[in-house]
Amino acid sequence: MNRIAVVLLAGVICSTAQAVTAEYQIRRLVYLKTSCGLESLVTLEASSGRERFKATCNNISAYPKGLEIICTDPVDDRSCMITSRAVRFDQLQLMRPTN
Repeated sequence: MNRIAVVLLAGVICSTAQAVTAEYQIRRLVYLKTSCGLESLVTLEASSGRERFKATCNNISAYPKGLEIICTDPVDDRSCMITSRAVRFDQLQLMRPTN
């Protein structure tokens, strides 16, 4: 009985540690690759073996709708790809005086 409880507890701890590692990897990716200024991170419904994440940004001028990240292996941030692009306001350059 005690052996079963230990095995179950070890499984819960490992799955929790893996989830924490995945979230850390995604947060690290967002901080290093974007100017998002991560506010929150939510795991979305997985599709076709890929994990999806939605990040809400503090920098809403560049990412007004947040970021979407897709990972084939969320523990390895090299398998993750940011699918949202930063918004650019190139038309504001027209307002600068030319000399």
